[in-house]
Amino acid sequence: MPKLVISLPDAGEVIHELTEVSVTVGRTEENSLQISDPSVSTRHAEMAMHGPNYVLTDLGSTNGTRVNGDELTAPRQLNPGDRIQFGKVEAIYEVAGKSEAHPLPQPQEAAPAMAATSSHRPEGFGNASPFQTKRVKKNPVNMVAVGLFALAIVIAGAVTFVACGIEGPNF
Repeated sequence: MPKLVISLPDAGEVIHELTEVSVTVGRTEENSLQISDPSVSTRHAEMAMHGPNYVLTDLGSTNGTRVNGDELTAPRQLNPGDRIQFGKVEAIYEVAGKSEAHPLPQPQEAAPAMAATSSHRPEGFGNASPFQTKRVKKNPVNMVAVGLFALAIVIAGAVTFVACGIEGPNF
């Protein structure tokens, strides 16, 4: 017989045997399976019997439903050993006589880190940043225009000195 083993922070593990064709999960008493936790919505999810297993559907809950860490966006058939999260409350779907079909992957042993002996930039390597850098191109026409403008300012200053009868510095 299928069951949910629910881990509650203040009550430990609670086992709920699934005997109905349709089981609603939520925070209020109207649900078949009531979970009194603020992260669980009033009507959070529904489990409906399809063949030998239940199909889980999120009912538009605020904090979402996850199965084996993946967000539930469409109805999904549950398999023995599936880990379900209703908001922040965790549960495991079990079927009597069947072992876990989907055990969580074990972390692989990390290879020892080694210092690189050389570095090489691959051909066609570009910046990994999603933001493009602005490149200022030096336009020779603009550079000449700026130079002529600066020269005009110097000449205008010299003309002003001469017109006012002021002697400039001796070069």
